Amino acid sequence: MADFWLVPLSWDGETAVLGGERLQLKPEGLRERFLEAMGRIHPRLLMMFKAHLLPEDESGEVCGTEELPFILAQSGDIRLSAAIEHSEAMAVTDTPIWRLSHCAEAYFNRMLPAREAAALLRQAAAEPEAKRWLEAMRTWTAGGRQVILLRED
Repeated sequence: MADFWLVPLSWDGETAVLGGERLQLKPEGLRERFLEAMGRIHPRLLMMFKAHLLPEDESGEVCGTEELPFILAQSGDIRLSAAIEHSEAMAVTDTPIWRLSHCAEAYFNRMLPAREAAALLRQAAAEPEAKRWLEAMRTWTAGGRQVILLRED
């Protein structure tokens, strides 16, 4: 069964930082209703992306990896960069950085800017059980970050 994560994103066109304040969206029924409500406001307000497609494989020819090299449930930021080589990405450091896939880069470039998403979220409503998800999205976009929905299989 897949897990779905609401994730704050900082994206400068080269480096992506998946914020450590990630929220798992469950139960399933509540998540589905929440996503439908966000989709009615704007179809690109909260676009889903498969987490295993974020990092690039070693060949650089395929988007994604068979196995995700990081865990979304872990605490702390996750960094990916289009500007590093695989040898640099795999180096053991205090803060690992993975090579960003070209598919993820294209996805990030299609997302609504934080300011536009923040304006749209002012008109959003959520069920009481999902209000913390909506409030997190409002906080993140007000701080200049975008919001993504990651599916972790």
